[in-house]
Amino acid sequence: MSEPRKQSPRYRDRTVILNTLDHGEVTVPEPAWCIGHDDDLVGYLADITHNGPVITADAVTARYGRTPLLEARISQAPHGEIRPEPLPLLYVHLDVDATVATEDGRNLTRALRAAANRLDRALDELTHLRGEGR
Repeated sequence: MSEPRKQSPRYRDRTVILNTLDHGEVTVPEPAWCIGHDDDLVGYLADITHNGPVITADAVTARYGRTPLLEARISQAPHGEIRPEPLPLLYVHLDVDATVATEDGRNLTRALRAAANRLDRALDELTHLRGEGR
């Protein structure tokens, strides 16, 4: 079995040309918010996913040090077969598992508020990208 190949995307005006295993070379619309496909592996058309920049929030505690709490990004997989995403969505991963004393608990709650604020801003952007009113 051969090693997976990295994409060699070619960007044009609001489109990107990618290689796929099932459809060969395809030209797909490229949203302005997508960070690109330079690190993607060649896969199937249904696997093409547009991703925005990663949004993060961390807590710093005496017991655990820097602890990631949030990873989120705007995402769209318009050619998905099982669950196509014709409009962008917000991928969100929240994770915290800690036993904390008072000060570390306060650090944790501050980080969670920062995470909530970042998610609210991302959701405002998502509302705009999806053409939805508030």
